Order: sequence, then C-alpha cells, then structure tokens
Amino acid sequence: MGPVADTDASRLTVSVIEGIAALERFATEIDRLNLTAPRPNPFMSSAFLTCYASHIDYYTPGPEERLFLIRDGDALIGCAPMRRSRGGFGGDRFRLLAPLDTDRPGILSSPEDEQRVATALVRHLCEHETGWGMVEFFGQQRANALHLASHAAAGSRFRARDIELEPYNEIPLAYDNLSAYYRSLSQKMRSNIGRQTRKLFANGVPELVLAEGPQAVSTWFDAYCDLDSRSWKRGTDASIQRAARRVRFYREIAAARGGLDPSFIGIVLAGVLIAGLLVGSNQTASPNFHGAWCLEMAYDQSQAELGPGQLLLLLAVGEAIRRGDRHLNFMQNFSYYKHRWKAAAIDAVSVQLIRRASVQNLRASLGELKKRWSGKREQPSTEAAGHHDATQAAMNLAKVTPQAQEHARSLASTALGFAGSGVRRLDREQARTYLPFDLG
Repeated sequence: MGPVADTDASRLTVSVIEGIAALERFATEIDRLNLTAPRPNPFMSSAFLTCYASHIDYYTPGPEERLFLIRDGDALIGCAPMRRSRGGFGGDRFRLLAPLDTDRPGILSSPEDEQRVATALVRHLCEHETGWGMVEFFGQQRANALHLASHAAAGSRFRARDIELEPYNEIPLAYDNLSAYYRSLSQKMRSNIGRQTRKLFANGVPELVLAEGPQAVSTWFDAYCDLDSRSWKRGTDASIQRAARRVRFYREIAAARGGLDPSFIGIVLAGVLIAGLLVGSNQTASPNFHGAWCLEMAYDQSQAELGPGQLLLLLAVGEAIRRGDRHLNFMQNFSYYKHRWKAAAIDAVSVQLIRRASVQNLRASLGELKKRWSGKREQPSTEAAGHHDATQAAMNLAKVTPQAQEHARSLASTALGFAGSGVRRLDREQARTYLPFDLG
C-alpha cells in the first residue's frame, strides 16, 4: 500500500463474518454506530441492510455477504457491510452490500473514527483477502474516508480510479411551511404547478391520499403496483414489477420491515389511482435529526398532461415539512429537473481499487481504451432505461384496456375502504386549505 495519513489505523484489528445472519447478530452495534453520525443513514440500518440482502432483485442471498468488523482493542468501532461477487479466476469483486436505490452507502463508525476505520478496512482487503480483482465503493463523495483510503492504497500492486456517477439530489428543508417553500420556486415553476393542478381538479373529482404507517401504506401497495403497469415504466428496468423479488422488497419497505417509516401519497381520479409516491423517513430511528427519501413514484401515462407527478412532489415536500424532516431526498438521476425543485446536487463517484494483476484490471483497461477511442465518458448508469423513450410510452398507453381500468378501480376501492388510522383524504375543499395556491 502507498502512504496513508496518520490515522492511527495500525492498531486496529479487522475480522469478517459471512452471511446475512451476521447483520442480525450485530444489529445492535450496527444501529449504535449509525446513530453516532451527524446524519444517520436509514439505508445503513441493520433492518434495511437485512431487508436489502434478503429481497432485492440485484442478487440472491447466500454466503457472499460479508460483515467486516473493525475493533480498537475490545471496542467495536466500525462495521462495513459488503458483498463478494464471484467472477472466475482473479475476477471476484467486493462491493458495498446495498449500493443501488440507496443514498450515499458506506461504512459505519463515529465521525472521529471514520478515517482510521476506512484505512484499516482497505488495508485488510489488500493484505488479507485474496482472489479478488476489484473493490468498489459506490456512491462516495470525493475526499471522504473511503475515497481517501482507496487512493492511498494505490501503488505497484493496486491502482485506484473514480467513475463519475449521477449526483444525489436533496432539498434542505429550512422552510416554515409549504407556502414558504412554494414561494422560493421560480415564477415559471409555480405557474406550471398551479396551472396543471387546476386542470386536474377541473377534470373530475380528484382526491388526494396521504397515508402514513405500515398498515395504511400497505393497503395502497397493490394499487401502486398496478399503477406502475400503466406508467412509462412498464416493460422497462425502472418498473417495480421487473422481478418478483423487487416487488417483495418494496412490500417489506411499505410494511415498515426495512428500517424506514413508510408513507404514501396518492392521487385518485374517477375512482382510479393515477399517481403514487412511496416515501421513507427515519423519524422513529433518529428523532433528533431525520429526513425523508422518495423511493418509488409512478403516474398513469394516459393522465400525463394533468401533471400528477408535479403535484406528488409538492405534496411530498409539504409532508416532509409537516414531519419536521431536515431534508427531502430525490435520490439519483434527472438532476436537471430536480434542480427546479430547489434540490442541491450532491456529486458522487464509484471509487474502484483494482488489483493490477487481475482479469478485472484487464477489463477496466480495455474499457478505458475504448472510451478514449470513442471520446465518451465512462459512467455506470444509475438511470432506469426507458424514461425518455416516447415510443415505449405510447405502447404502454395503448395497452391500458377497459378491463385494466376496472381492475385498477377495484384495487383503489379496496384501499379507499381502509378504516384504520394513518390516512388523510383531501377533497377539493380540503385541498384548497392544504395547497399553497388558488385552485380556482
């Protein structure tokens, strides 16, 4: 390894435990370390990590999960949830356990220990783990602990490189109420939101649904999955229904078994759910500093001209302000659009530590050579395919049959019949009170 800043990492010890059971065994320590951060990350909670490893569709669980434990003497001061993917001779790759569909994944430690924990982890991977060609830390900000430790490890045996990613997008919520936030938007943005919402309310008898808690949110989950099949996402990698495991993963999130407090925002028109947004907050786990994350959103392609997606996002901001969330995160992709909502772009890279004598290095080198020849920037996509595909959208619209509409109406009727707590339903007059503009 190359020179490393004096982080006092040499006295730390690193051990590793395989399998998902390690996440459950060390759940208390994982959550304790997460809460020492100035900004606790719900995607690094033991419940979310276990849910992700058990149900996400990117892989199936097995012995590849790894929990690296970093100790200073007898004190556990850091955890690194990772996964080792098999790739043949010299082609294995270590990755963070939950890199995609999450916000800034990383390691768990207190801020004062973070750099030496990262250094100890990278040193252990380089000196004690064999048979891998690449270690990849996805979603890192430049000059954070993992980024610095990875680049410090570069030398004769390893090289480090950064791959640009789509930034994360987040609205800091320093607003007293939704009206104050709305006034901060550009005049053109306010005009578009107001005009399209008035058009929506002039097109029938819409109803806004604001659901919180596992029972209330789970009631709407099947209706949301059906809505997904009527959206531009149908038949693309962005669809929640692209795999049964993905549906199960988000069903677990909706049921509050994934470390997030779930909420759901829906727009019902003519008895059919035409737009829906699943949101997760960490208010319960971190009552002193919590935020919210927009996890899944869809709208009926046949109702796109009414702008239901814009209204969903405005309602999400309103609900986040009401809860006292410090921020609302729009996750990755489409920063040009999210910037209009006052979301700050948080730059991120995938930092890769590559063993020079490996198949992974050969592949990486060939990719870099191809990039130089073509003049294209190398960037692993975090954007779902199909969003800008007008042909696919038109095909999706054509496939919405009367039978499908009746099925959608039945699912929405069942959800609307939920008699438990945690649901607010806003008709036109109630929406007039909630929304920060005149409905006409």
